[in-house]
Amino acid sequence: MRKTKGGFTFVQKALLGCAVLALGACTPSVPEDTQLSAKELESYQRQLAERLKDPVERSKLIAKVMGSTVEDERHAFLKFHVFGFGGDGNIIPFFTMNNYVVQKWAPDGEDGDFIVQHYEVAYYSKFDEEEPIDTFENPLTGEIVEIPHFVLGPLSRQYTAERSDNRATFAPDPLNITMIGNRVYIPTLTTLAFPNRMPPGDWGPYDTGPMTYWDSMLVFSADVEDVFNDKLTHTDAEMHMQNLVSWAPYLKVGQAPGRTMVRAYGQHISGYDALPANIRKNLEKHTPEIFDIEGWTETRIDSLDLVNDLMEKRAKGTLDIDQPGYVAPKVKVPVKASE
Repeated sequence: MRKTKGGFTFVQKALLGCAVLALGACTPSVPEDTQLSAKELESYQRQLAERLKDPVERSKLIAKVMGSTVEDERHAFLKFHVFGFGGDGNIIPFFTMNNYVVQKWAPDGEDGDFIVQHYEVAYYSKFDEEEPIDTFENPLTGEIVEIPHFVLGPLSRQYTAERSDNRATFAPDPLNITMIGNRVYIPTLTTLAFPNRMPPGDWGPYDTGPMTYWDSMLVFSADVEDVFNDKLTHTDAEMHMQNLVSWAPYLKVGQAPGRTMVRAYGQHISGYDALPANIRKNLEKHTPEIFDIEGWTETRIDSLDLVNDLMEKRAKGTLDIDQPGYVAPKVKVPVKASE
């Protein structure tokens, strides 16, 4: 077979050329006229630094990325991957939450204050899948437990121009706002410790201890050109979250050491129609409240709903741990991911 000067046969060279062309066809390219130059990026860096010096302008920038600077309804969808961690070894995949959020934003005066009404739901699915689940075999105990789908709200939140170091809130003042590449990043940190909501009494493995701990970091990011486009009242921000939270009572691990860890990602979307069809169908079935915000007037808090459900089952004599012969499984903590 005839070889070319480079050492390849003619056929090999032709195939190599086709592969390069195919690779180029599959690789997305960004038109040069849409890329920000180093000078433009530096200009935006200066604009950001100046805007952050003014508390009111800073607050409006935060509202623009997180929600809206005018009265508006914002929607977001996030995937929450939930893991268990017993203090040693690898984290253990548990399940996934398919999370939908609606927030009603409105300015409160002209001083950079904003009022938010927060509505949030999630249906649980197999880990990294969309198939809904109502029960879950806890790898820490081997026991099959019931999982109540998540419903929270409406809850009021307030964002103000006043800087605060208080992290014991779900609406904390952001950490340092920064720009990386062509995106503006707004990180938040929430650190909570509050008494367990379980009522007095013997609740066995449902009793996770006297206190509940919640540590969460949520990061919003948006395109810098959208952030500084004064014609826009909001941006379609991406969101990434990680948290460590005390064991939920429904996991039935009692006061064993460890917490659940969540890694979540998502973004603002235009509304319900932007959801994948299967996810929307499952949300409509398991958490219909989110599709009727105007009719959702009674405040729901997931942890209180769980406590009320357990108390109701106990009153009816149907609570599993009260049944004759029930023995709570031992918790295998720490557990290796391969086990």
